[in-house]
Amino acid sequence: MPVPMPAAVVLIVCKTVIAGPADQNAPYTGYENREWATEHSMMVCRRQEVQLFDQAESLGAAAQPFNLQRCQRSGIMLGTQWDAGHRGSSYRFWRVACPVPIVDTRTGDIIAWKMPECGHRDTVRCEVDAEI
Repeated sequence: MPVPMPAAVVLIVCKTVIAGPADQNAPYTGYENREWATEHSMMVCRRQEVQLFDQAESLGAAAQPFNLQRCQRSGIMLGTQWDAGHRGSSYRFWRVACPVPIVDTRTGDIIAWKMPECGHRDTVRCEVDAEI
């Protein structure tokens, strides 16, 4: 019997810096002219694992299996919320990653799931993992 995908996503948030002159409407819009910060030609990021739950299920609805589409949709929404909740931070949401299946090579069955690493080792240096 296959093992179900865990209801969790990984947000990759990366450091940014102010680039260029400030926007003249910034006091009204909150807009900041930012670009990805690099150190030794590498982006500096953090991997943040977020556990999810189905609120509708807790209210009595039928359980919906967590799958890649739900993971990606949830990750994009969480990333947008993360940015909005961390405006004072120099970090911004960059990517979402979903659990990766571990497959039995003999049977082809999914036997477990692994939460993704920070990724892109040639362009990203990950700081210590953190949780939201």
